Amino acid sequence: MTWKRSYRILVLIAVFIITAIVMSFADPIAQDLAYHDFSDCRSFFGIPHFMDVISNVPFVIIGFLGLRLASRSFKKETMPSFLMVFTLFIGVFFTGIGSAYYHYEPTNFTLIFDRLPMTLVFTALFATVIYDYVDRRVGAIVFYSLFVVGVYSIIYWYYTEIIGAGDLRLYAFVQFFPVVAVPLILVLYKNSQLYTKQLIYAFLAYFVAKLCEHFDTQIFEILTVVSGHTIKHLFSALAIWFIYKIYKLRLH
Repeated sequence: MTWKRSYRILVLIAVFIITAIVMSFADPIAQDLAYHDFSDCRSFFGIPHFMDVISNVPFVIIGFLGLRLASRSFKKETMPSFLMVFTLFIGVFFTGIGSAYYHYEPTNFTLIFDRLPMTLVFTALFATVIYDYVDRRVGAIVFYSLFVVGVYSIIYWYYTEIIGAGDLRLYAFVQFFPVVAVPLILVLYKNSQLYTKQLIYAFLAYFVAKLCEHFDTQIFEILTVVSGHTIKHLFSALAIWFIYKIYKLRLH
């Protein structure tokens, strides 16, 4: 292993360790029940929170397209690579269903069905980037490890909520560490032959989605016909579309 290659990996490991230490020393993060109070509570066709429910349809469509793509690539890809693609798009598909279910009746319990498949998406995408940009063996290890940790983070969070000591720290780490690490990987491992441009587009769309989520009420007060959270779903789906294009590019 060359010095430059070792240096890059050491930087990533250092960022991982620092982030994990910071998270471990932070106070437990309980789920704020106000999180379930979305601004657009309108019902149509007997469906409560209709706009937030129906805006999940793009996830189901893209998830289905991604699963078709994964099925066609089964014999062409290594097993870890295939599992990453399959896991990501099964996650996208069930994010659409789970998020719709959650918004139909927003509670901590129904939130499980939203967050669990989203965790699969984050972990599979992160592992894919490592697999393609850093090292295939490392990417496979990260995928299997984060898959287990991601699922456990949801179980752990809900269990702590039940016993009155809600703790979202591990889930937050699984979701947001890739958001920090992937741009760092793109800087350290510059490769224009891969899909850096599409990743940047996906991250920009995701950033806009998070802004819309944060300003849910303010956007609804201004636009009146659509809330920030509904727009958040659409921009998140746009980010997933860019990710779909990435997998379509790398599998052909």
